[in-house]
Amino acid sequence: MALSLSLLDQNIIYEGETAQSTLKKTVAFAQKAEALGYDSFVVAEHHFTKEIASAAPEILVGYILAKTDKIRVGSGGVMLQHYVPYKVAESFSLLHQLAPGRVILGLGKAQGGKDEAVEVLQRDFIKPVQSFDDKFIEVTRFIRNKFPADHPYAAENYDLQPAISSDFTIELLGGSQESAKLATTQDTGLVYPYFANADLEALGKTRAAYQGSGDFKIAIIVYITDDPDESKAYLAEQAAYTVVLNSGKRVNFNKQAAAEEYADLHQAEDAKILEKQVGAFVGTASQVKAQLDDFSKRFNTDHFVIHTIGIPYAKKFEIIEALAGEIKGG
Repeated sequence: MALSLSLLDQNIIYEGETAQSTLKKTVAFAQKAEALGYDSFVVAEHHFTKEIASAAPEILVGYILAKTDKIRVGSGGVMLQHYVPYKVAESFSLLHQLAPGRVILGLGKAQGGKDEAVEVLQRDFIKPVQSFDDKFIEVTRFIRNKFPADHPYAAENYDLQPAISSDFTIELLGGSQESAKLATTQDTGLVYPYFANADLEALGKTRAAYQGSGDFKIAIIVYITDDPDESKAYLAEQAAYTVVLNSGKRVNFNKQAAAEEYADLHQAEDAKILEKQVGAFVGTASQVKAQLDDFSKRFNTDHFVIHTIGIPYAKKFEIIEALAGEIKGG
């Protein structure tokens, strides 16, 4: 099974960098990915996070599309709970008109930051907030113009303008069987965030539950080096933490201090911190490719989203070039 690779960039501002310099490097990273033959390039959404340069993936997607020629570009993803579904559909319809066939709308459930993000972005919501599932279904229906005949938005007055006349890629970012079932019922792609939780049993169950016709993608951390000690040091620095409240709310962090700070603020809600093993393939280019090939067979997918977290852009460039060379050579 031939592998197809995408890149995820979170636009992290590393030491000595600014938001402006980081965004320039993000664009250069996308251009490098295109030159190497990567399938797509996706950018994330985070709010009130000083280490991250972009809170508006739809804007950054448009800019990267204009700076590249053929690579597909998308959101990984838009945090849908903050927005009205029709506005999201409109924004990505416009991107589609600018670059037909190259746009990916990835939609996520998380809040993309601390509680302040919810407070500010959802401040003016008057009616009870729709569930994520309802919003996800509504976005897909607006984009495809496929509301049931008895739905209030089935009337022609509510048709998306400008309309999307050709196939358009929608993906759900989710790591559960429930997400898999939602993506299946709406016939969208599904991106499993293995990088945030290396639970093979959960991955297997989610894969089995997904029966849609779109791509099932596994997002994974990749770090390539010929030095075993460097591999161990990199893995030792990676961590994933989830704060769980008694309401069932879950907030993810990649820094222990940030998770502890959030938990301290929510002790009245019986906050608990769960530390999870990250999903990472680390080693030489041939070793990483072998692990990708193994996952491809085990989970019946040929598409992976490569996440190069916690390293400067110069090293990111080295990694994606080494991986692309290994795959083409193999």
